[in-house]
Amino acid sequence: QGIVPEEEWQVFLESLRAELPTTFRVTGTRLVAAALNETIKKKYIPHLTNITIDGKRVEAPTQLPWYPNEFGWQLLNGKMVVKRSPEFKQFHQFLVAETEVGNISRQEAVSMIPPLLLDVEPHHFVMLLHQVLDMCAAPGSKTAQLVEALHSGNATGAIPAGMVIANDADARRAYMLVHQMRRLQSPCLIVTNHEAQHFPNVQFNNGLAAGNASKLQFDRVLCDVPCSGDGTLRKNATIWQNWHAGNANGLHATQISILLRGCQLLRVGGRLVYSTCSMNPMENEA
Repeated sequence: QGIVPEEEWQVFLESLRAELPTTFRVTGTRLVAAALNETIKKKYIPHLTNITIDGKRVEAPTQLPWYPNEFGWQLLNGKMVVKRSPEFKQFHQFLVAETEVGNISRQEAVSMIPPLLLDVEPHHFVMLLHQVLDMCAAPGSKTAQLVEALHSGNATGAIPAGMVIANDADARRAYMLVHQMRRLQSPCLIVTNHEAQHFPNVQFNNGLAAGNASKLQFDRVLCDVPCSGDGTLRKNATIWQNWHAGNANGLHATQISILLRGCQLLRVGGRLVYSTCSMNPMENEA
């Protein structure tokens, strides 16, 4: 399929066989975000540097250089290092505690990219409500980023002039989404349960006259569509054995339908981001 040049194929295969890094991000809208990030850098990182296990040097956590405000981190070490190193075990306990109160979110690095590309910034829309639609939202890591972006730049305790509608076609996953989003305690989130390709028109009264309803158009739309997931080979080993062309071909029509519906719901001048967990051109460029 020409996913990579032929001369890079072996390097590509080796990358797929390498262990997937553990990544997380600091919740940027929390008052403690900057202080928490400094705590990681100054309290924990020095103790996680120059650690060796079985004669091999263990890499300390590093920041993702492209994530805003240096709030993204990655660990190249697996669970075995956490079990055998008291320093990493203590750091892991710290991450678990901060995750439970919503100060840190566990999220894969590639999953952080689509919300960043949407560029949700409330100050771009001074006179208008900033409406964001996440069409296939569960389990909610990208939705959390969108909500955080909506709150960014607002005064402490201020409610943003906008909202995020997080939709998922699976009712159980929608309930799980509600549970996950409780950590952020945002009043600007609505969770819905519709098939994304049939997401209904939302009518609202613009306040000018009784019965004068308008159709809601979104400033930002995220279409992180259902896919074959063949880009997750590093964490889902069964894909190596079970992959076949029908996986992508069978989803193509649904993906196109969701994308087209997202375009219909997008206001003129807005931005839509389409993403998958697949490397297959049938699920992306096609």
